[in-house]
Amino acid sequence: MIKEMCVKESSFRKLDDPFLNGKSKKYVFYVKVDDVAEGIPMATNPREQSLKSAVATAITESLLSNDGYFHLKNRGIVLSAESVHYNNRTGRVSISFSDELTHGNIDGGHTYKIICEHKGENLDQYVQFEVMTGVEDIIDSLAEARNTSVEVDAKSMAELRAKFEPLKEALEGMPFYKRIAFKQNQVYADETTGKKLRMIDAKEIVALVSMFDIERYGSGNHPVQAYSSKAKMLEIYLENPEHYRKYVNIMPDIFDLYEAVECEFADAYNETGGRYGRKKYSGYKDGKMVWKSKFGMTEMAYKIPEGLLYPVIGAFRTLLCYNQNTEKYEWKNHTDPVQVWEHCKSNLVGKIMNFAAAIGDNPNAVGKDPNVWDLSYMTLMIVSKE
Repeated sequence: MIKEMCVKESSFRKLDDPFLNGKSKKYVFYVKVDDVAEGIPMATNPREQSLKSAVATAITESLLSNDGYFHLKNRGIVLSAESVHYNNRTGRVSISFSDELTHGNIDGGHTYKIICEHKGENLDQYVQFEVMTGVEDIIDSLAEARNTSVEVDAKSMAELRAKFEPLKEALEGMPFYKRIAFKQNQVYADETTGKKLRMIDAKEIVALVSMFDIERYGSGNHPVQAYSSKAKMLEIYLENPEHYRKYVNIMPDIFDLYEAVECEFADAYNETGGRYGRKKYSGYKDGKMVWKSKFGMTEMAYKIPEGLLYPVIGAFRTLLCYNQNTEKYEWKNHTDPVQVWEHCKSNLVGKIMNFAAAIGDNPNAVGKDPNVWDLSYMTLMIVSKE
């Protein structure tokens, strides 16, 4: 798919990445709103766009004011693409999107949809485009980072006010604990090599634990927002952090479970006769180690997108019960969730992957679809009764 747009004269800029040896490039330019191309892929954007929200209303008002400052007041539209070509003679830019899983809108989805709604109204307004190429390998983390300006500040303030103590109490002894970023720009280096390690954002911890809130989520109400809006999960958490002390005893098990599911997901699918390595998002390269698991840093021959993992992990809340005496949550009949996973993983993963194939093999769409969460939950419910 190729989209073409007229670029504001003398605004086109190309930047080479300083670290990725020329693999990644960034292009920045202005486009008049009436010239913005329609039909740009949206699957890469982690947020659903509600045009009735306060944010959307503010963007619309700024656009329709026709004051000529929209390109300065608005953050603009960020895209991932295969390639970008600019014709100096015609003043047109051609943007190629060849893979809907990694190419498309990363940030600025509200801005893009609102502009498309008001094209043809002769508005004398411009919008900034930022297009990146060669970022397919980091598309998930890039999209998440570009959509976290509000929650990063909220997270830092929560750490300042000691709101994460219930999580710290439960996870302090876990191997990944020092890699949890409870505040903005927090880093941790390997004590032996001095190499900076991949950090885990505290809001990811909040989202995963929140999926097991059986007071909020049941058989007909699934924690889809844990995947689609970690900012919302952080907001819910901060309403009553003490509520999460109920999960202190089971929190380590949740992350052991995540590690097992992430590391064994691909092999479980292959055991059903599937070929995970053929999926575009697998990152598979002839058996070479291409990834490390989030929590255990285990080397892996495949990448497993969170859109596939979250519905599976969240389904295990069906194994929980509340102990009135201890006022803590525990696993029913002292069940080990990892053992349950071992028992049902081929069945469960097979269903998830069949569902994914039916909707275009787009992990992002899978993670946002309540039907796949329901499928996972019901499968676990049946298995737990066997």
